[in-house]
Amino acid sequence: MKNKKKKAVIVIVLCVLIILALIYKCENKTEKKTIQHSATKIENTTYQKPIDGLDIPYQYFEVDPNVDNVILTESGTTIRVPKNAFLDEAGNPITSKVKLEYREFRNPLDFYVAGIPMELNENGEDKVFVSGGMFEINATNAKNALVFVNPANKIKVDLLSTSKSKDFNVYDLDKETNQWIAKGKDIITVTRKEDEIEALNIPHRPQIAKPYSFSIKDDTGEYPEISEYENVKFTPVDPAKCKISHAQEMKVIPRKHGLFEVVSILKFGNMRKENSCLCYLSFEEGKDYSEALKTYQKKYGPQIAKREAIEKLWKKYELDLEKNKIQKSDLNEKITRTLEVNQFGFVNLDYPTSYPKGVELPAVFADSNGNKLLLSNIVLIEKGTNAIYRYKDVIKFNPNKDNILCGITEDNKLAYIKKEELAKYSNTSKKIKMRIFEGKLTKYEDLYKFLFNE
Repeated sequence: MKNKKKKAVIVIVLCVLIILALIYKCENKTEKKTIQHSATKIENTTYQKPIDGLDIPYQYFEVDPNVDNVILTESGTTIRVPKNAFLDEAGNPITSKVKLEYREFRNPLDFYVAGIPMELNENGEDKVFVSGGMFEINATNAKNALVFVNPANKIKVDLLSTSKSKDFNVYDLDKETNQWIAKGKDIITVTRKEDEIEALNIPHRPQIAKPYSFSIKDDTGEYPEISEYENVKFTPVDPAKCKISHAQEMKVIPRKHGLFEVVSILKFGNMRKENSCLCYLSFEEGKDYSEALKTYQKKYGPQIAKREAIEKLWKKYELDLEKNKIQKSDLNEKITRTLEVNQFGFVNLDYPTSYPKGVELPAVFADSNGNKLLLSNIVLIEKGTNAIYRYKDVIKFNPNKDNILCGITEDNKLAYIKKEELAKYSNTSKKIKMRIFEGKLTKYEDLYKFLFNE
């Protein structure tokens, strides 16, 4: 009798365990199905910097939340912080000084070094984000506690970009779930260098008189307006086109940017002939020129400083375009994309793209001597695409593209293979032979030059 009771208890326990297992399996299936259909769910990725001691540095700014603030970053991006832009944890406005930290990510190496997740699963297909510009912005109060965005007074960032495509959407990164949350579209502005400088309306600086410079004088006394030019000279912008001569009448017409058009008028009875010459104002070297230059610099000093700042930023922007080589860009155009900061953290301009196709290789690596290599943080960078492709088990690439495949060895060294060598591999290859960079990976600039400079 006792034996039968024991058997009955065992059967009941087994039934309960089977029912619990079935319930868990059903719940697990439901959860997986939800993940596969989440448009911005990041799979198998953690926020991890691959290279110890190497990261994208922050810039730090202190702002007064009681007034409007405009911050210009080293890259030329503008951060516009309105007054009352910050709230404490309880939702109250912050009135004491706030410290902002800010950094930008412009190219695939930036994404890689910072360990930023760029993966998603869209309708069951694994994809990656192509970026049109990304930044991280955070804020703390005087006690170093985190503060929060005031939704009624949002910070706006005028982010310099390499693309004016309208395909990009704005995303915020939820660090807890590793999901990029879609937030709508940005505003694109395209400006030209010439337009920015012309808007300052700065005349040309005085010139030192050249041998071909000339002066004008009214011997008749009939044109008193000419008298103000008796102590200056005119230097033709293009001497070959200047046909000024002695004449019965002279006119001086101010033009844009401090240029002057000098017109000589010859009269022969009823005939009238005009010659004109576009000129700079000029002065004899010495006291006259020094005084003229001093007056010019005093009058137009603020505009001159602005022009120098604009030219400096344009030079940096042009260097960034040349350095990144992400997309073909017009060096005379500057593309600004304006985004609102909905929450502090990472903000990205993205659109999803599929993984490369052509060759698929197992993620099995060896050094140049054939010895097995164990690599972590394996990524493919495809020049011309502002994205990174992270891999674990299978490496996919288009052999017709300019590719760089790299990863980190167990002793924190960079293993890599570039376009020409990688293109030789086919679907039948078994091991990928990697080169090892023996130098120390401590400077971003050195790593960039090594990977991307031919």
